[in-house]
Amino acid sequence: MVNGILTIILAASCGLIAFSEKDSAYPVPDKTTERLFYIHRNHNANTIVYDANFDARGILEANSPVDVYWLRFQEQGQRMELRKIEKLFAYGVDCSPVKDKANEFILKLVADPKREFRLVQKEPFNALVVTSINKQESQIDHLYIYADNTSLWPKVKYIELFGYDIKNGEPTYERVWNE
Repeated sequence: MVNGILTIILAASCGLIAFSEKDSAYPVPDKTTERLFYIHRNHNANTIVYDANFDARGILEANSPVDVYWLRFQEQGQRMELRKIEKLFAYGVDCSPVKDKANEFILKLVADPKREFRLVQKEPFNALVVTSINKQESQIDHLYIYADNTSLWPKVKYIELFGYDIKNGEPTYERVWNE
């Protein structure tokens, strides 16, 4: 289930315009060496981005392997750091190293704490996030969060996961309902 506190944070960080995932109004962040995945929301075009933190040699930073921030596309597309409350209750990530595996981490997204994600470094300056999407081991590309904003507090209705099958590269998709 999606963390209930996420709805409160969505209320604080959402705009008044609603989009759907299929709406062309969503700008897609540029692909970079560091880009792991991003999150779109139905409230506005602002996007939460998850990048790998590499040291000068291209190795994941052990103490902070993931950098999470906003791209404020409804403004000038500038980077904005997450607020502390957003990190704690909506879009933050907890990273813990996998025992006996160099440069591999278990990630827990605050937005989806029951799902396990793995951050895996393949080579210098090359890392990806893997999770099960519709029972297929997949590299995550992006998530979409849909929240109903018709009452006092928005309620997350579902999260959609988009990725690529690790074995064959085929697109994978799953919608997780917040019942």
